[in-house]
Amino acid sequence: MRTSVIVAVFMVFIVFSVSCGGDSGQATAESPREEVSSDSTVLEEPVVPDEAEHQQETGEITSVNAGPEGSWDTTMGKMDLSVDGSGHVTGEYPLGTIEGTLTGNVLEFTYSEASLSGNGSFTFENEFNSFTGIEDVSGTELVWNGSRI
Repeated sequence: MRTSVIVAVFMVFIVFSVSCGGDSGQATAESPREEVSSDSTVLEEPVVPDEAEHQQETGEITSVNAGPEGSWDTTMGKMDLSVDGSGHVTGEYPLGTIEGTLTGNVLEFTYSEASLSGNGSFTFENEFNSFTGIEDVSGTELVWNGSRI
């Protein structure tokens, strides 16, 4: 009788061990193990934030510039440009202001600096990340270049 009790306990241990995963709960490099309860929920697709949320969270800029608005490092100092819905551009830089019209990637403008004023133009390149241009100062053309900050 004692042998049959030992055999019965051994059989219960084997059945219990197999139904519970077969080991003492320790995962090894040879036998990785992931326990899943019966009330676990499986997601069909991972949740991915949209581009705007990603930019807000990370500060990364991933889109292409659509126009000249923003801050520029130029041969005349830092310049900030704004564009309204009709393509009218205004800007400020250390020596004065500009005002003009954007057609495609070309900005035709007038500038005002203390006692000086005149005309100029910028041609934007590299998806509005840089420009080359000139301004007319009393009949002399000065080169004016810039890159986006």
